[in-house]
Amino acid sequence: MKKLVYTLSVIAALLSSCVKSADEQTIVEKSTTISVEVTPEQSRTYVDNDNIFWSPTGEQVDIIYFNDISTSSSRRQTASHQNYTLTDNRIEFTADITATDGATTYTFGAFYPYVYKYSTSSINLTVPQEQTPTLTSYDPKADIMVSENPVVTQGVPSKISFTFARMVALAKMTLVGIGKGEKIEKVVFSSPAKPAGAVDFKVHEQGTVEKAKWYNNYEDITLNLENRVATGEDTVWFVTIPTDLSGTSFTVTVITDKFNYTKTVDLAGKTLNFERANIAQFRVKELVKAEKPKAYKLLTNIKELTAGDEFVLCNKSSASSVAKLLSATPNGSSYLSYSSSFTINSDNTITELPADGVVFTIENGAIDGTFAFNSANGYLCNNYDAVNYTNVLTFSNTKNEYSSWSVNLGDYNVIKIFNEATSRYVNNYTSSSRFQLSYSASSIYMWYVNGQAAEEPEQPVVTPLATPVVTATAAANTVTVEWAAVEGAKDYTVTCGTATQTVTASPVTFADLEYATEYNVTVVANPANEAVNSASEAGKATVTTEAEQSGSEAQSVKITFPIASTKSGNTVGTIYVGDVIISSTGSWRDNRTNGRDCIFIGRTTSNELRIEAQNGKTITKVTLTAPVDYLVDLKWKEYDGYSSGKYADSWTGECKSRIVFTPNGSSHSDIESIVVEYK
Repeated sequence: MKKLVYTLSVIAALLSSCVKSADEQTIVEKSTTISVEVTPEQSRTYVDNDNIFWSPTGEQVDIIYFNDISTSSSRRQTASHQNYTLTDNRIEFTADITATDGATTYTFGAFYPYVYKYSTSSINLTVPQEQTPTLTSYDPKADIMVSENPVVTQGVPSKISFTFARMVALAKMTLVGIGKGEKIEKVVFSSPAKPAGAVDFKVHEQGTVEKAKWYNNYEDITLNLENRVATGEDTVWFVTIPTDLSGTSFTVTVITDKFNYTKTVDLAGKTLNFERANIAQFRVKELVKAEKPKAYKLLTNIKELTAGDEFVLCNKSSASSVAKLLSATPNGSSYLSYSSSFTINSDNTITELPADGVVFTIENGAIDGTFAFNSANGYLCNNYDAVNYTNVLTFSNTKNEYSSWSVNLGDYNVIKIFNEATSRYVNNYTSSSRFQLSYSASSIYMWYVNGQAAEEPEQPVVTPLATPVVTATAAANTVTVEWAAVEGAKDYTVTCGTATQTVTASPVTFADLEYATEYNVTVVANPANEAVNSASEAGKATVTTEAEQSGSEAQSVKITFPIASTKSGNTVGTIYVGDVIISSTGSWRDNRTNGRDCIFIGRTTSNELRIEAQNGKTITKVTLTAPVDYLVDLKWKEYDGYSSGKYADSWTGECKSRIVFTPNGSSHSDIESIVVEYK
């Protein structure tokens, strides 16, 4: 076991202040620099050979504070800025706090990782059940650290020192006996002692660590190894809540591209304790190898479907307890009925089919460009009766035009199975619990297993396209990228820093970049004919944006859902941090319209949407847009001018603190996009 305890020094220096007038007490805002220093021996975010280091990007801590004239409900929360410097494993953040004129003492606490919390008096953080460790480290997103005790200062401090403690336990598990060269998809560690759960703590009480409450909620922790190549002795890191497994048991399940491995370890009379801030190291040997069950996957690419594949037809596209297959049993009208119910796996595969479900094998049809679906009952056959107008699906021993089908993939992975002989589709009639023929296609899904691959034809010689010659120029914080056209190119992938665009021609612009910042620019030409050409090497250039001009130039941020990495469970939380913080205690509504996610704020609830100014910026306008056929029915309260009103097409004014939008009371609100303008 290795004890991991970390001391972080936080140094605060006054940068600027701004006085606000109101009928309430005067508030003085002070921007404060936070310096977090950690020596190499006390580092913390990822492990390399049992040493833990700060990550060069992505680190952020959460600071909660209040003063002696505040109430318990007026605790303030601020995040350290995302930009920081890292030198010899010493890290320095900046963060903004608000001081109250007349206050004599301030109380500070902090925790890691940063996550927006609506209540700052009691913090609840969860060790995730799904983790993605690296070869040499645990998943840093699973780490939890808190300040051991609150820090009380007289007035606005010039220096704050926290002592941080790691709240979680670390595990270093070595798996012995996995076949060399196999690709490890995931490892599941489970125990009746429930090593996964949450911790609840208060950063403003003495003895934060000792008073913390632990919740052993879950038995399983899933470690996604993303097809890591096995060596035969493979180390897997993971994070747990402090849990003593001594005298109980645990089970390890390893899933590779070829086999499944399992081992249940009986710990009767043995010790295995995941202690807080320690590394528990253990080995698992004699894993039992078993053939992987056949897994049917949802067809999402029609090109993957070939003769020899095995498949089933299903009435559901994702996990559901009422999913059903096409059955060979006719119902009272001689249509093919649904099978008995079954569950689609959480990874969106089917491994256990109902006994009365029909399994088909794809063959080439009797007509060029079509397929025939063979089963133990015969070929799926179109038995349309034009005289009696009956749309009956049956089985036939004959492969002909009536048992030959074209297959196309529609929106949302809906399969369109069409017979040209009678111009009829295979259809899913949910109201009648059956499959039959119809003039139009409906929601029916194909789950398949790849059959024997055909012999690969000799591949033609493919040459890369010419490398684009790139120039990049900057005007203010906008970069323009230009290049000469490349023969044989269909389009171009253009990258500036972390932003990427795919365009068909030069030039392309990247706006709203950081001022006075150097950016690496690349252009890759993509081939029009992949049988002849491959993508080019990247043409490269560097460019530096101009320095920001003084004054109050208008800027804006726009967020349109869905965007990457915003959705986290049912609560929205923080969705943007920069010169403004955008957060909400509302909930997510998926695929509200045209497949979009929306923030949902119900009427007569305490849900809110909060827009907060940062870095001395002033918010001048907020525009909220609802999906088609939905509306925004909110009221607003501006905590700068202490004014409020009902939201119409937008909010306009000048606000240096925050604007909070809450239900107006008559209707639900759905928010698909948010535009915040500021200067």
